Order: sequence, then structure tokens, then C-alpha cells
Amino acid sequence: MENIECTVGKDGLNFQCNLCDSDVLHSMAEILLRGLATASVDSTTGDMFKSPSSVAVGMKSELAEYLIQRSMTLVHEAVDGGEDHSEQLIKASTMPTKFLSDLIDGFVASKRNLLSHVSGFLSSETRLNKIKDFIQKMEMENFWAPDVREATAGTILKSIDMKCIIHCPERFDTQDKLAEHRNLCRFRIVNCKNDGCLVSFSANHIEKHDSVCPFKVLPCEQLCQQHVMRCEMDRHCASVCPMKLVNCPFYQVGCESAFPQCVLDKHCSERLQIHLMYILELITRQDAFVNDMNQRLHLLEKAQSLNELSGALDNRTLTLTAKEQEAKIKKLEQDLKVQETKLKKLESEFKSGKVSMYFTFNCLENTLEWKHRCHKEMSSANVTLEKLADAARASWSPIMLCYLDHRFSDGKKSAT
Repeated sequence: MENIECTVGKDGLNFQCNLCDSDVLHSMAEILLRGLATASVDSTTGDMFKSPSSVAVGMKSELAEYLIQRSMTLVHEAVDGGEDHSEQLIKASTMPTKFLSDLIDGFVASKRNLLSHVSGFLSSETRLNKIKDFIQKMEMENFWAPDVREATAGTILKSIDMKCIIHCPERFDTQDKLAEHRNLCRFRIVNCKNDGCLVSFSANHIEKHDSVCPFKVLPCEQLCQQHVMRCEMDRHCASVCPMKLVNCPFYQVGCESAFPQCVLDKHCSERLQIHLMYILELITRQDAFVNDMNQRLHLLEKAQSLNELSGALDNRTLTLTAKEQEAKIKKLEQDLKVQETKLKKLESEFKSGKVSMYFTFNCLENTLEWKHRCHKEMSSANVTLEKLADAARASWSPIMLCYLDHRFSDGKKSAT
């Protein structure tokens, strides 16, 4: 049950509302707990006889008194006419959480010992971990209860909120009027009305919370007839919403229509003939493609046959040329044998004295000259055979190559 503050006013209005913005109070309460943990850790750093838990009780009282005293001092100085203090008070009333953080930083700095200054530079991560652990410990032990912290924060808040931006200043002469007002006060605590949401907040934040509440039921963003919670809107629109845009099932064959999925059956029934035409065109294109591929395959096979025929003709030409050279070499070999026979006959006749020396030498000279010419022609024929062999090697004709190599070796033997 809420506490009702009863004060004696000059105008007889003794009952004051004093409700504050719950979000601001909660933030200030969190800052108070962190400030207490920081001051307790920094004041005992390096002290073997003290721990943060041992000084937290006294530190809590000092912190609360320090903050209330500083806020009251600021108000009094601003009221006395100091322009600088007036500006500070305006900033404090518009940004109370920052004002409280600055005050706590000053308090922590006053409690920090020399060793904590050094450790703050050397092991800031360790310091932050200790502060975090001590905060968790105080929360588990409920050392500084949230409602007590919020009461302290409320006292500070009401003292600096001179324009009554974040707290209610209303006063009443009876408790009944105060209770009636609190049922309508813009800072009263209300619960979210959306099913499933357990958040509580000040009444002045109803619209703000309602605009982001994940449990708020909203009309479908795609204008279907359904109402969906905000947290499920994306899934609904992307999956089951009747107004989700989908492509025609015949999109791949040419129908590029897009429409809500609730009218899919209607679209398919109304455009049945058009879809059949798309399918027929696709089949026609596929047949044309198959025919084109068959023609290309036929041309490739024909080109391959022509290449094989051309290779066969080249082999035939090489064979004929080789045979001509072979016949020429054989004729030269026969003529050479005839001349050698004649030469032997002349030698025998010369030895027997049947012919003169002049006639013998003349015939011998003619025979040698003719033999030299035969050797020259045979060498030329062998060169031709070498060229034919090279051509056969270039055309990769194994049979022709074997034949020419055999004849070429025979030709060399004959020439020698």
C-alpha cells in the first residue's frame, strides 16, 4: 500500500501526493546501488582488515545523507539568487539521472584511498569485476531493498524538480481527496492491459509503452482481416497471412503475376488457358532446342567423318609417292648391277688382252661416272623417302610410318 505523506501547510493542505515518474525512480535506484558498491570497493582496496561488505552499512548511510544534503544545498543556493546554481538546478531537474551520477562520482572520489587510485590505473578490469560481483551479492541478500532506494531517490528527485516535471506536487486538505486524486494522477502506477505483458509504469508513459509493447494486438500490416500481436507480426506476414504476396505457380513458364495467396485458386482458374499456352510455348521451344542440338550433333559427326577421310587420302598419297620412289630405286639398283657386271667383264677381258687399255679405261671411266650418277639419284630418292617418313610421323599414321621406315632403311643399305 502506498505511503501518504502528511505535512502541515500554511494553506491547510496537509496531504501531498508526491508520486514520481517510476521509470526515473527505477533508474536512480540502480545508480544508487552501483554507487554504494563502487564506494565500498574503492575504500577497501588493498586493506587486509576490511572488505566491501564490512563497510557497506555505514557507507550506505553516508551516501544517502551526502546526496540529500548536496541536492538541498543546490536548491537553497539557486533560491538565494545564484545564476550558476540556477542553471545547475535546471539541468538537474531535466536530467536527474545524470545529476545523481555526478554527485555519486564526487562521493566515490572522496572515499577512494591511495592504493585504489593506483589499482584503478593498473587493473581497471579487476576493479569493475569486483564492483559487479558486490552488486550481485547485495541484490541477492536484499541489502538495500529497491523500495528503500526508490524512497531515497524520490527525496532527491522532489528536491531538485522545481518545475514539477517528473513528480506530482498536488496537495489536499483531506485524505479522501488525495486518494481520489491518486486514482487519476499522471504518475500513478498502472499495469499494461495487453494480455501477457507484466510491465508496470507511470500513467504518463501509457502511450509510449503501448507503441512498443510486444503483446499489443494490432491489425495485420498487410491488411488482412486478422489481428496479431506485435511480437508475432513479422512471422504472420511472412508465412500464414492470406494477403502475403506470392508468385504464380506457372512463373517458371512465363506467368509473372504476383498476388495475395488467398486469391491463388481464383487466379489459376481464371487464367487456365493462358497457363496452357505458356506450357505449349515452352514445349515448342524445347522441341526446337532438341532439333537444334540434333543438327549440331549431325554436323559434328559429319565433320569428324570428313577429317577421317582427309587423313585417309593423305595416307594414300604418301603411299603412292613412296611406291614411286621405291620403284625408281629398284630400277637404279638393277641398272647398277648391270653396269657392275659389264665392268667385271671388261676387267676380265683386259686381263686376257682381248681389249686395249685405252678402250678399257674409257669404258671404266664412263661406268664410274654412270655409277656416281646412280648413287646421286638414289640419295635423292632416299631424301624423298625421309620427307615422306616425316610427313607420316606428323600425320600419326602408324602403318604408313612403319612401312616408310622399313623402306628407308632398305634404301640406305642399297645406296651403300
